[in-house]
Amino acid sequence: MKKDTLLVAAVAGITLGVVAPQGARAETAANEVKCYGINGCGSHAKCSVSADDLAAMKTLLGDKEYAAKFGKSEAHSCGAHAKCGASSSILNWVPTSADQCKADGGYVITEQDKKKVAKKA
Repeated sequence: MKKDTLLVAAVAGITLGVVAPQGARAETAANEVKCYGINGCGSHAKCSVSADDLAAMKTLLGDKEYAAKFGKSEAHSCGAHAKCGASSSILNWVPTSADQCKADGGYVITEQDKKKVAKKA
């Protein structure tokens, strides 16, 4: 009986230890944004930059600044197609906190009235 109680307590302790970090990770993920324009090469870039994302950035920056910063950008569906990022004039995104995105000079793209809108983080 005592062995069974100890075993149940041990399993409960292990379960709590496994569940707690996942909750903490979920909280971190909830605070992340897709931060555009601060990424390096493909392995750091994430999936899917759409034509609408590119259009939103172009609207925000204007033709001249967009061409200078992200003029080689193309819509793509995955990070493997991301090539290199901002240093190569290609727009991609990485998940990061909103504060880090702002500190790094990134951009956030949201959807408003079924239209994508870019803004400085």
